[in-house]
Amino acid sequence: MRLKIALIVRRKVFKINFFIFSLIITLFFTACEDKKEHKLLKVGITPWPGYEPLVIASEKGYFNDANIRLVRFTTPTDSYRAFRDGIIDVTAFTADEVFHYADVENKPHIFLVLDISNGADAIVARKEIKTLDGLKGKKIGIEGSSLGDYLIHRALDFTEKLAIKDMKFVHVPIGKQEDAYRRGEIDAAVTYEPSKSRLVKAGAHVLFDSKKLPHEIVDVLVANNKTMTTRSDDLRILAEGWFSALEYIKTNKKEAMQRMAKYEFISVEDFTKGFNDLIIPFKEDNLKMLRENGSLLKPMQRLAELMFQKGTLKKKIDVKPLLDNQIIESLKK
Repeated sequence: MRLKIALIVRRKVFKINFFIFSLIITLFFTACEDKKEHKLLKVGITPWPGYEPLVIASEKGYFNDANIRLVRFTTPTDSYRAFRDGIIDVTAFTADEVFHYADVENKPHIFLVLDISNGADAIVARKEIKTLDGLKGKKIGIEGSSLGDYLIHRALDFTEKLAIKDMKFVHVPIGKQEDAYRRGEIDAAVTYEPSKSRLVKAGAHVLFDSKKLPHEIVDVLVANNKTMTTRSDDLRILAEGWFSALEYIKTNKKEAMQRMAKYEFISVEDFTKGFNDLIIPFKEDNLKMLRENGSLLKPMQRLAELMFQKGTLKKKIDVKPLLDNQIIESLKK
């Protein structure tokens, strides 16, 4: 009888010990997964030639041992939502997207300037439309972004005969502009690469582009307060990897263009043209743009004011606190 009781007790003790052991193992691996996930820095990008050097950095191993993953989104709207909802930690934004985020969330930090549009953003039209004034009464495809609005309003500064009310705007997502143009649904488009190259191939020509607006249209890397505070080392590695990729592109341009073009689904020739329509600032240029009262401040203030006047922002945005040069400054040390 005692032997029977002893066996029963032993079995129960074994079951309890096994349960405790299993629980410890489960908690251990869960903690490891959590730690691994915490280390992962997710960076969102969308189709745009100026974002592709990040892919070069990733493919060439320039992020070293940092756990950095690029997450591709089809549209800027998708990337914006993922950043807003905390699905990604960093995202590549145009200035207007930064302001929209600042309008609804805690302060974003612009910590790296990726590129300056120098012809990559444009208004294109059918060949018979020779000047901006020729857009009067025409149907213009526009994605509906604040940046598109900005380009149109700035273009009007270069003519005295055309006003916003003179044009008919048609909402066309950037990926569908070429089809809309070919079907005759629009006569012109406010566009950017790679759609710009596709429209030009379809017969359009450039009426106005960002070459006339030096340093006004920029693309940047953005993180929120928490990421800037807790992931500064990873952000530093991300920035270093970016600049290493730029050096690689400079010395291996042909191969780099081939690598990057495949992700934009356009020919190497078209991608190269689009990439050449960008000014890519290196470290010193970034410092000049992001420092207090730097060269990025005034054009961003102008865009923020326009967006507020048009009602696309609910409140006025103070641009100065958004520019954060601490990551770039740390690269000098």
